[in-house]
Amino acid sequence: MVALDTQLLQTFLEVSRLRNFGRAAESLSVSPSTVSARIRQLEAHMGLALFSRGHHRIGLTPAGERMERHARFLLDAWERAYEDTALSERHQRRLVVAGVASLWDIFLQAWLTDIYRAYPALGIRAEESTPLRVVEKLEQNMIDVGFLYDTPRLREVGVEEVATLPLVMVSSRPGQRAEQAVGDGYIRVEWGTAFASVHEGHFPQRLLARGRVNSGRIALNLLLTCGGAAYLPRDIVAPHCRQERLFPVEDAPPIELKAYVAYRLHGEHRELIRELLGKLR
Repeated sequence: MVALDTQLLQTFLEVSRLRNFGRAAESLSVSPSTVSARIRQLEAHMGLALFSRGHHRIGLTPAGERMERHARFLLDAWERAYEDTALSERHQRRLVVAGVASLWDIFLQAWLTDIYRAYPALGIRAEESTPLRVVEKLEQNMIDVGFLYDTPRLREVGVEEVATLPLVMVSSRPGQRAEQAVGDGYIRVEWGTAFASVHEGHFPQRLLARGRVNSGRIALNLLLTCGGAAYLPRDIVAPHCRQERLFPVEDAPPIELKAYVAYRLHGEHRELIRELLGKLR
């Protein structure tokens, strides 16, 4: 078995992300020759070519594509092992929380702030992630708690509804009707599969949205600066409606969005998690 330096994996992932040795070197604050040497060393360890090199283009080989997934897992596992060991010297317990982007905008940030203040002996790692990555990390036991819009079906993972969030359609133009609002300038926010199903039922003939985002914060900023319409949480848009920067689309049906928390039923932090979820409710 070959021992790998985590630096090699980090360099591999950065080259994979940027598809350019020079830009990867800038991102990692090392020289291009160091990046090239690390990649050659990793390929020598593996006995495989991980990148295909063209004239002006770098791509992943099939082996490189498989390695990319494993490299992320290895680095995440190493980071967690390091934090578990290092934090245990200063904190009695440690919790890793992941949530989809828009839930941080709506209520997770306030919840995290509350528990960060109330539990000074608790080490916390929090991250914004995609729904797929939240589920993957729960399955691989890399996070303790995951927040998302759809209910994952995983063995030994409990799922509870933690919030019902009313979404309303708002527009930068007063007096718009829903059929107009979902036309040119509509911004589609990816609120999850349940939302998508209800949305399709209400607007089966809509145009393909020019803007598609996975964050309510991004959609709101686009509306305020560029105009358009979108479904956003009622509480978040209320101040902008009072200031008449945004306007409710009166004939657009509200859509209820449910948020869920998932955590391991037999994990070491299950009692702590239940206690912290009580504060969220």
